Amino acid sequence: MIAQRLGFFEDKRAVAAHGFSSRLAFPCRIARPPTVRQEPGGLGCCLDALAHGLADRLQQSAIELRTLTVDVRRADWIEGQNRAIQRGIEAGVDGLILYVLDPLQPARAVEAARQRGLPVFTFERPRYPVTASLVYPNFNHGVYMAEYLASLLPAAAQVAVIGGPEVIDDIELVMGIVHGVKHSGLTLMNDPFEARYRNLDDVAEGGRQAARRLLADFSSLAGLIPFNDETLLGTLDAIEEAGRAGEMKMVSRNGSPKAVEAVVAGRSHGTWDIEITNIGAAVGDLVARALVDGEDLRGESRIAGLGRLITPHNAHTYQPWTQRVPYTPLREGLDP
Repeated sequence: MIAQRLGFFEDKRAVAAHGFSSRLAFPCRIARPPTVRQEPGGLGCCLDALAHGLADRLQQSAIELRTLTVDVRRADWIEGQNRAIQRGIEAGVDGLILYVLDPLQPARAVEAARQRGLPVFTFERPRYPVTASLVYPNFNHGVYMAEYLASLLPAAAQVAVIGGPEVIDDIELVMGIVHGVKHSGLTLMNDPFEARYRNLDDVAEGGRQAARRLLADFSSLAGLIPFNDETLLGTLDAIEEAGRAGEMKMVSRNGSPKAVEAVVAGRSHGTWDIEITNIGAAVGDLVARALVDGEDLRGESRIAGLGRLITPHNAHTYQPWTQRVPYTPLREGLDP
């Protein structure tokens, strides 16, 4: 049985490293309070689900996952991420997993790890060399979300979009949403890449503030697409505050339990379930192929599954993230 440690670093607001029973490090980005499992030090709803899917798959191959966090809200987050990766190297992890935010970073630290012979795996594809990457179909998600919204509205209906932070997956998602809105015959009323209409913090409160600004600028909207579920939750609060509940059709992305609850309650009309635990497991497959099977992945890029749209018509078939994989406690830090 192989004993390895892997490090994992990810999240839009912070960075983390994880290790295996061969040891692996994963830098993560984190900005939310823990909402999945309510475990101490959780990574936040979506990240916890991602990490649990990853940890479960790695455990099947006797690989132990550890996490280190770096707050990417800080101006020096890149150096923080570099230090986290260096910690993993010095601790003797057997590999690194990164969640790529900036396609050019952290190239220096990754190169140092690779020179030491460590394999490096990434969620999303960077512009620097890595062992293997898992890529999300972000643009497709955005197009399909917009097409669904268009199916609920009359032609040329006025809609708005709330964008997200300046990171790869969210940029591609919003580009897909904009493309889908325009090519579905809807009228886009705002620019979701303008700071005023973006949830740059990627938390519910940031979505609430962005929605407040948008609602103040547009007195009537037929549809609204908050780019993800966290943003949706804040947007719903802002809509209630403005007394505009029931005015507009809405769809968002991630398929989080709270967003599905909103769909069932009639407060939202759909959430694209990206099947986050499967995404984690897919990266785990890449890791196992390299660390356990000894396969040379040669920079392979693998595409994540599309997932599906959860609507009022099929919400009864939704399985909460916590039921999709066995519970594997996440271990933060690199202590033995």
